[in-house]
Amino acid sequence: MKVVVVEFAGKGGMIHYVFQLCRAMAEAGADVTLITSKQFELASLPRNFDVQPVIDLWDPKANDAWPILRKLRRVMRAFRYYAQWLRVIRGVGALKPDVVQVGDVPFPLDLIPLRLLRRKARLFADVCHNVNPFDAAGGFGRSRWKRFFYRRIYRLFDIVFVHFDRNAAEFAKSFESRRTVVIKHGNEGLFQELRDSAVDAAALRQRLGIGPDPVVLFFGTLSRYKGIDVLLDAYPRIHRETGARLVLAGYPFHDFDVDAHEEQARRVGVADFVTFVPEYVASEEIAAWMELADVIVFPYRDIYQSGAIHVAQTFGVPTVASAVGAMQDVVENGVSGLLVPPENPAALADAVVRLLKDRELANRLGKRFAADARGPYSWRANAETILAAYGRGPSFAP
Repeated sequence: MKVVVVEFAGKGGMIHYVFQLCRAMAEAGADVTLITSKQFELASLPRNFDVQPVIDLWDPKANDAWPILRKLRRVMRAFRYYAQWLRVIRGVGALKPDVVQVGDVPFPLDLIPLRLLRRKARLFADVCHNVNPFDAAGGFGRSRWKRFFYRRIYRLFDIVFVHFDRNAAEFAKSFESRRTVVIKHGNEGLFQELRDSAVDAAALRQRLGIGPDPVVLFFGTLSRYKGIDVLLDAYPRIHRETGARLVLAGYPFHDFDVDAHEEQARRVGVADFVTFVPEYVASEEIAAWMELADVIVFPYRDIYQSGAIHVAQTFGVPTVASAVGAMQDVVENGVSGLLVPPENPAALADAVVRLLKDRELANRLGKRFAADARGPYSWRANAETILAAYGRGPSFAP
């Protein structure tokens, strides 16, 4: 079976997901080609599938030096983006695949190139990471006009893979589709492979200028929907009772005002104990960031599924997460982590303080979390489900 996977992002969480899935499908016996960006950041990893890094786009994780030109730049990028779609469609046509698989569809007008791409595939499939698309305001677009377009987009696909039952139920309700197959999000074991031996938790402490105090970590793209303001409101009590330092690391989406959040930290009296690292974290250093954390926190307001929580899972980091979306599926409350109500600083502080003070509990939850990553969240299980849906049974070697 010849499978072509299209992923425009060559850098960040989406390419991490796709790379691991392509490797697992190829291990299962599929002939896999990945078409992605020229900024493909995983070229150093061993692989058993072909990669064509031909999509010529901008760096999505580059700092925005000219925000005043953002609207003009957005128009220019739109022309460039759809020109690259034509390149992808021609490339897929030349490969003559049995299956074409795409990921999240970020824009309603992607309906047009997807119609053209549909003609190049015997079977057309989508891995839907966000039931409703992430929008520029820093949330998930659920407007009527977006649903109008996305209903038509999803009708193009023979199969739509959706993470977890709760997301599949919302997808079916939103888009009146019965073409869904439920899968889990795989673990993030590639960061163990990518580990830079020269960077460890001690090196990060030195770089950040922080001492031996316990570290509470927020890790991942900084955006409004992730509730970082809620975490800052919870932090005075966390620091007062544990002496822990808060580290916030990740690339800031344009809806996230770093200065405003630094001002919030000053206003609640914890600025001296909060470290902001508003930048893209290199894949080779992610293992060290996980080792730095005594507790990792995901105080999200809303989410469908999260790659970042699977990073924490893979490394067995004691975890506190909001009980929203697939967080409730990934974290078993009191067994593999702690869940708290969203937008509740008091409950968030309770859970973080509990794990920092009860290290036996924290270690037990972390070990169970890591065991989950090796079991039901393995990429092997995902590949089996996906290839079975494509009409070919898996052929993994024992």
